[in-house]
Order: sequence, then structure tokens, then C-alpha cells
Amino acid sequence: MVKTSFAPSRARGHGRGVRSPGRRSLAFGLACAVAASGLAAFTRPASASASAEDTPAYRNTSLPFSVRAADLVSRMTLEEKYDQLIAMQPHATWRPKPKAIDRLGVKSYGYWGEANHGIYFPTVPGNSNYTQYPQSTSIASTWNPGITREIAGGIADEARVTYNTSCPPGVPNPDPAGGACHGLTYWSPNQNLNRDPRWGRADESYTEDPFLAGQVAGAFVTGLQGDTASRPDTVPTGAADYIQAVATPKHYLANNSEANRDFGTSNITERSMHEYFLPPFAASAGEAGARSLMAAYNAFSVVEDYTTDYPSASSYPTLWSPRDDVTPGGTPGTPAAASRYAIETMLRRSYGFDGFVVSDCDAITRVHGTGTSGHSWHPVQLGGQTQISKTLGNAWALKAGTDLDCSGGDYPTASGLPAAQSQGFVSEADVDIALVRAFTARFQLGEFDPVASVPWNSASYSLSEAGDPDVKPASPAHRAVAHESALEAPVLLKNAGGALPFAGAASGKTVALGHVDTLNNFQSGSYSGPTAVDTTFAQALAERTGSAPSAVTAGSTTPFLSSHLAVFPDVLDADGTAITTSVCASSPCDPVADAATAEYQISQADNVVVVVGHRNNDGGEGTDRSTVVLPRMQAELIRDSIAPLAQKYGKKIAVWIQAKTMVDVSAFKDLPSVGAIVWSSFNGMYQGKAMAELLFNDAVALEDGRTAVANFSGKLPLTWYSDVDAQLGPATAPDRAVEDYRMTRAEGARCGRTYLYYQVGPGCAAPHYVFGQGLSYSPFGYGTPRLPSSKITPDESVTVSVPVSNRAADRPGKAVVEVYARAPQGADGSQRPLKQLKGFVKSDLIAAKTTTVKVTIDAGDLWFWDDVKHRKVFPTGDWTILAGPSSADADLKSVKLRVTGRRTPGVEVVSAQPDATELSLDTPDNRINARLSVTRHDMTFWKLSDRALKVTYASSDPSVATVDARGSVRPVSTGAVLITARATADGESRSTTFPVVVTSGAPDATGSAFPNAYLSRVDFGDRAVRLDQASSGTQLSARVFPADPTATYSYQIAPMDTNTAGASVTPAGVLTAARTGHVRVTVTATGAGVQTSESALMTITPGRRWDTTGVAPAPTSWRSTRATAPFTPSP
Repeated sequence: MVKTSFAPSRARGHGRGVRSPGRRSLAFGLACAVAASGLAAFTRPASASASAEDTPAYRNTSLPFSVRAADLVSRMTLEEKYDQLIAMQPHATWRPKPKAIDRLGVKSYGYWGEANHGIYFPTVPGNSNYTQYPQSTSIASTWNPGITREIAGGIADEARVTYNTSCPPGVPNPDPAGGACHGLTYWSPNQNLNRDPRWGRADESYTEDPFLAGQVAGAFVTGLQGDTASRPDTVPTGAADYIQAVATPKHYLANNSEANRDFGTSNITERSMHEYFLPPFAASAGEAGARSLMAAYNAFSVVEDYTTDYPSASSYPTLWSPRDDVTPGGTPGTPAAASRYAIETMLRRSYGFDGFVVSDCDAITRVHGTGTSGHSWHPVQLGGQTQISKTLGNAWALKAGTDLDCSGGDYPTASGLPAAQSQGFVSEADVDIALVRAFTARFQLGEFDPVASVPWNSASYSLSEAGDPDVKPASPAHRAVAHESALEAPVLLKNAGGALPFAGAASGKTVALGHVDTLNNFQSGSYSGPTAVDTTFAQALAERTGSAPSAVTAGSTTPFLSSHLAVFPDVLDADGTAITTSVCASSPCDPVADAATAEYQISQADNVVVVVGHRNNDGGEGTDRSTVVLPRMQAELIRDSIAPLAQKYGKKIAVWIQAKTMVDVSAFKDLPSVGAIVWSSFNGMYQGKAMAELLFNDAVALEDGRTAVANFSGKLPLTWYSDVDAQLGPATAPDRAVEDYRMTRAEGARCGRTYLYYQVGPGCAAPHYVFGQGLSYSPFGYGTPRLPSSKITPDESVTVSVPVSNRAADRPGKAVVEVYARAPQGADGSQRPLKQLKGFVKSDLIAAKTTTVKVTIDAGDLWFWDDVKHRKVFPTGDWTILAGPSSADADLKSVKLRVTGRRTPGVEVVSAQPDATELSLDTPDNRINARLSVTRHDMTFWKLSDRALKVTYASSDPSVATVDARGSVRPVSTGAVLITARATADGESRSTTFPVVVTSGAPDATGSAFPNAYLSRVDFGDRAVRLDQASSGTQLSARVFPADPTATYSYQIAPMDTNTAGASVTPAGVLTAARTGHVRVTVTATGAGVQTSESALMTITPGRRWDTTGVAPAPTSWRSTRATAPFTPSP
């Protein structure tokens, strides 16, 4: 990995300090600090009611965020808990929003916000003065994670000002428009990989490359969350311990086809899942520490197995069946929002994500929906013959780890989770876990802390006179970053004969032509909010050439003529078959009679630019494009009309393309009169101004007083295929190639997709432009890469040094050094990628000198996925390290790097997924199990009994709760504690934490009108049962508190729960098992017209390890602060 990938290139404009230590080392450090300091538990009285407490634990800022969240959730009624599972936008009147809980100080909070490239919503009512940055694909084409971080930081500033205006901190009962506080949780970034340029939402995503996507998304997450060191187990002691906003990478996983988005299965293979689709989320949700993540609508072709210690994939059906409404039996895989393997095993246990997961809006409906409203899912755990019900689908999604329901149409409804609890598929503990994750993020935002202790709550983040001018919407600091990024995003694809830069605007004549929708209308892309500036290309050229921008009215189709500028915004002919450009009535042109014709103006021009591209609705959410042909006959306009006129008069034209993604340039790219071609995606509020400045290579004064040079430095984030339909397949039926997720020819793709797998050959012509391509006005030269050592092990890193020279003193520019790796064997595009981007750096300005650019990569990142052993492998031998200005072999110079030895197993991630957050003294048999996992560097799991691994557990206060060597937590007295688990192997240590609250007394039902309110608890403890007893059947038992002799009990093993013992249980509680292992059993108690439930872990042992009662005796370390695991804890 690039060691500085998330570090800023400079301090933010308003001088905020930066704290960005490594995520895993930070988590470990905090946990150790907590354990070492003997973190005090906050003791609660016997009653669960908060009324008798001076300071409830959730208000105690000396406790970790997660502990406080657990305490707050424990005080909610069941009705309140269901209601808090809703994640909806404040202004949405068609769906419910979570209600305020006044007695606990919980505001009605609107989770749903959008901010891919500026605030889309929520916004301050009546205020349209926001900063709009370049759209996501343009952000990626800057190849500059530093500026990406600044973009996201500016968005976070404006988000805080918006929140503080609509929902003032410290005001107990705000009344914002829409009825809920405009939240600080944004469903951004969209980082799905752009594997097909016809995808309707392509402009919302970054790139086709997983490494680049991860670097850009990670930088965005870091910036949006405020560059802080805040973690769930942080005890806030200063300003940097709070996050500024919550980032939500989306859409997890393999989700970028629109026509089947509600009922489609992404046909991915095991290798492509791990090598291609997962890594960007590992970077943003794992390494960068996003506090939230969105589960997608789609299903993917993974059949899941819950008979292993951790959910696993039993098979990857590769039959292409992307439309589940016409597939017999529905999806062959698993809906994303219900995938325990993708969410629990991969996201949480393998990549260390510790935030909350929200569904895409109505994605939980897709889990159980049929036809075009869902996946018609028949889970194998139900025998593969039963269509899943709404109730069971809701339970499956919750237990998979989808914590919140975006739109609220499922979880809180009567047939959703309330019914799932009544039927024993989930328990209240499962709801608690989800809410603790979500509320932990809200505690990290500072929502429940004193106003003065949270930096983002200050008057600086307001629209008032006291507000910091650098953080207000559309501030000079934010505008400067929007302007700078708009200068860095455009990609110069062709510049024959020095066609660019143009001659001086004030002394020459510039002619601008193009379709009115592109040339003279502002286009911003999908999910674009109100913007303070919306200058069109035509208006910007008018300003640059000395005319008032207002002289060219936006949207006007009338030609504009001045002494230095002529603008011709053409439209389609009436028959819709061609665009024509006005020509002279006589030959030669008459300077008077023909003055208003495009032909005459071209004949007199010094500079000619043609602006073409997309408008906002050329594809979008729900609509893929059927073609990459430029719409509205724009390519024909160039080829048949403008280019011939330019050729006639000996002019060179520059074609400026602003399009969602690549477009077909075959019609004009090689015409002799087309001297230059430039592309960007939608380029934000300064798209017009940046274009004019880049065309003339201007020195630019940015809005915050800094200066910049308008020189091209953008690089393509995607491949420009020469014939998309032939090489990827038609988008129309029956091919529907946009819906086909096969990546390599070996998997069934025609030529392979993306630069990683595209194989040039018969029927697979070379692309027009390659990934990473982009020219500059600066004549850069790239030298041969150098390594400090030609041999390393997979545990080491290496720094690649690349000399870059600029031979022109008058053309300073920024160079991008791209570093690729090619495997020792099998790098043919089918077995393994042809090459892989492994690092890149964008330099500062280089002028007339040679600069050495250094890129550090880890040999541990030189891996592939073994789909037989189901793990990463680290090939040894001679890797080829390639460096240069693009991915084209002709642009790259190479050096050999020999990798020898094996990758040390080590400790990659330690993850606890406890089965509850609350214990009660009234049910003393109940336990919370850590359900710990320790991941090796090859992404396999350690056996926790392995002698090479040491696992320890600690309680921050054993007088409140103890934890034994198996990670089983027992209540002692009321209070709240943090449990820490640490794993050590091969000299590496990592840790994780989770909160536990101990209560006493019947659950609080204050103000509850919910018909299924829990007014009691169930005492149902974990048990160990010998296999010989379980084989013939063992009677389980439970009891309610307060005691109720009329209560009845029904036992259930939920089909989505882990069951390694091959166990079953009768409704009457007779447990049988086929083998040793473990299983979770849920009991539902019914009494006095209400129901309550509890789950317990049943461990089937091989022999007489336990006493004859079948209950595990307390170990000698039971009440100790720290325990070491001598054998495998039950997951």
C-alpha cells in the first residue's frame, strides 16, 4: 500500500490540525490505555430507570463512546428500539422517521444525507449557497488523494454548518423543517467499480481499478469524518476525539447495473470477489475507518454455509442469471443485505470494520420480495424450496449485520422484526447490537456531549456573524479547493502539433461550438445539490476573452458574437438526424453578409473549441445507457460539419468532452483537423472557468489567495474501449452486458474487462486510450525505477524511486507516477491480471528540473486469491515493477523485484462480534460471548486454541462484569464496562473491544404502547452438553423474571444462526446434535399476553469435560481482571 495514501498534501485552508495514525495500531493503543488505566465502570442503581441517577452512564464523558451507547440503548423500551432502527431523510413525508425520546435526550435524527461531491441534501432551507466540487469520476481523475481529502473536508464543514443551523446543539427540542434533525450521516462515497462504461451511475463512482478506488474512497472517508483519531472505544479528552460527519461507503457489494438493480444477481466468482470487488471496501470501511457502510439492493452469486465457525461461502454459482424474476427458484446466491458472509465474515472479521451497516433504501424489502421487487430468494437453509417470508427476511438481514433500515418500511413494521422476535428468529439482544453500533457513531459525533466540548458545535460552524468564514458554505477556502480540483481533473488525451494551449484570448479570436445542452447549459451530474456558482462553458469563455459572462445567456441557442469570441450553441435539426453548422452563402465568405455564420467565424479564428458531452439525465440511477455513442448527434456535428470547415481553412480544433464516463470518439479522434481532445466527467461549479483557464495555460489566482497553474495533470481512471459493444457485449437483450459481472475471458467475458484483464487479440482491438493515460503541457520524462534492494520477503516493504524531469522552464506542471506490479507467473489476464496498480504519487509543480518521486509498496500487497484453499497466496519469484505515466506498456519502465520466503501468519484483524450488549442481575445464568475471531495475513482464521496464538481478555472493572478465558462475560453488579480482547502471534499484537452493560429490575416500559412490550426477562444460560447426551436428546429449560408460573416456552434454532453441531431443537426444548460444535438456541416466553425472548449458546462437547449437570463450572480465573485463553472459545 502507499504509506501516505490518506495523508493530506497540505493543511486544510482554515488551519485544522491533522491526526491520522494507523487505524489498527490506534485501536490497539486505546484498548491498552483503557485496560492499563483501570477504566472505571459507571454503576447503575438497581432500577433500570434513569430518574434516580444524577449522571447516567451515557452522559458520562469519561467513558468510551461504545460503552455510553450501550448504556443508552439499555434504557430504551422495545418500542423505542424498533423505532430507532429507521434511517430516513428528514424531508421524506412518505416514510416514518425515528421519534425523539425526550426522557433520554434523544433527538429525532434524520440519518439519510447525500454528499458525493458537495451537499445534495439536507440543506438549510432557502440557502443555495453551497460548494459543488467535481463529480466523483472527476475526483478520481485528479489522481490526488490529498485534494480528495480536502474536498471531503470542505463538505464536512458545510454539513456541520447545516446541522448546527437546523438542529442547534444544546437545544433539547429543536423543531427543524421536516420534523427530524438534519443528520450528519451521509450515504457517501459511492465507490462501486466502474467495470462497464454504460452503467447509468458511472459518474457517481470513481474508477475501474480497485486500488485507485480504495485510495480515493479512503481519502474521502478520512476528510469527511474530520481527520480525527476517534474510534468506538475512544474516551474523549479533546477536540480531535470527535468525528465531523459520518461517511458511508456504498453500495456493498458488486452493485453497478441499473436495469436489474432491484432483482438482479451479480454473477461474481470467488477470485473476482476477493481480488476485485472487495478491496475498495477494505480500504475505506476497514483501513480508513468509515463509521457506516451501505448494503446494496443486489444479490451476488454466493451460497452461504453456516455450519462453520464463521459464515463461509459454500459455492459460487457462475451460471449467468442476472434477473431473478425469471430465474427458476429466484437468485442462485444471497441478497447483499442478508449476507452474513459478506458483512460479518469479510467486512467485520476480515477487514476490521467496526461501524454500523445501513440498507440501501428498501433493500431489506428486496431480501424477501418477489418478481421485480426482490430476489425471490429460496435460502438453502430452508431447503432451497421455500420462498423467504417478510418476517424471516427481516430477521436474516438483522442477523447478517444490516443494522438500520433505510426508509423504515420493514424492520419496525408489525410483520417485520416484532414478528421475528415473537417467532424466535431474533431476540432483543440482536436489536441492541444493531442500535449500539449506530448510536456509537452518534456519540462520536458529539450529539450527547456538552456543547463546548465538541469542536464542531462551536459558533465557528454557523451562518452567524461569529461563524468562521473559511467553513461556511461556499467559503473562499472551499471554492478554492473546488477550483483547484476542477483544474486537476480534466484529462488531455490528444495534443497533436501543439494545438493547445491556445493563443492569447485578448488578442486573438476564439470560436466555441457545440450542442446547447453542453456548451451553454450547466451540467452537474447525479446527486448534485444547490451551488453558489453555475457558470457555463460559453459564459466562462466570454469572461476569459473580455466579454461579460452575462452577455451569453445560459440556455440560449442564439449565436453570440464579439470581437474576441463567437459562440454557436447548435441544436438538433427538426428531423432529429443531424446537426448542421451555419455556412457562408457565398464563396469566399462575405465578411458582412456571412459574419454571423460559423463558417466565417472559423475562417477568421485563432482558436476553435467544440464542447460536447452528456447532460445530467443521460443515464442515471435506475437507467443504464445502451451505448457510449455521444447523444444528440454530437460526434456527427464534429465529423461532418465542424471538422471539414476547420480543414478547409487550415484550423486545428480542440474537442472538449464533459461526459459521465468514456464516449465513442471513433468518428473524429484521428481527423487531421482535430488537434486536441480533452475529457472530464462533470467538473463541478468551476467547470467552465477551469476549461477556459486550461485552454490558455493561465496562471490562476484561487479564491483563498493561493495561486495555481492551469496545466493538465489528470489521468484516466478507466479504459476507453475502441468498440464497447463488440468487446464487452451489447447492453441490450439478450446480452445485457452491463448486468454481466464476469471479468476475465476465463470466466466468460468476451475480451476481459478493465486494464487488469483486457486481452488484445482477434475481435479485441486495442483501446483508444488506456487506464492512467493523460498528457500535459509539460514535456515530462520518466526514468527507470530504482529499488534500494532487489530482494525482499512478503513481510517487508520497498520504496520505488522514479526520476521525473520537466524539460521546459516555461511549462511547470504536476506529474503522476504510476507504479504497477506484474506477477512472476500467469499474468495473462485470465489466470492473473496483466498488471496491477500498486501505488502512485502526484508531484508538486516541477519546472525545468529532475525530481525523484518515491512510492512505497508493501510486498504483503503482492497477493492473489486461491479459490481452492480459499485464502490469499503471496507468489514468490521475480515480480516486475513498472513505473511511468500510464498503464501502457510503451510508457512503462521496469525493474525486477525478487520476493522470497513465506508471509508470516501474523495478526491482521481481531474482531469480537458479541451476542449481546446487556446482562441482568435478575437472570444470573445469562452470558455474553465475545465470539472472537483472529485473522491471519492470508485472510484465514486462526484456531484460537493454536499454541502459536495468545488470546487474552480483560474487563475494565471486574466488580461489574468479569470475562473468562473463553471470552464469556458474567454480570457481577450494575454498571457499564469495556471488554478488551488481545491476540498476539509472530510478534504482532492487535486488539478489539466491546461494551457490556449490567442492569437490574424489569425492563423499563415508560410510555410504551407497543402490544408486544417486554415486561420481563428470560433466564436462559449457556450450556455445555456432552455429545452422547445430545445424541439422544437433552431437555433445555428457562424461566422468566419476574416469576410467572403461567408462562409457556417455545424453543427455536433460527436458520440463519451458526450451527456447527448439526443440532435441532423441538418447540418443547429437546436439543439433539449430530456432532461436536456449537449452536445458538432462542427461547420465547409467553405470559400475561406478552412475549419475551433470550438466546443462549449450546456447546456440544466430546466427553465428560463438564460436570454431570452439563453446566460449565467457573474457571479459577472467573473473577480475575485478565484471563488467557487455553482453548477455543465458542464463536
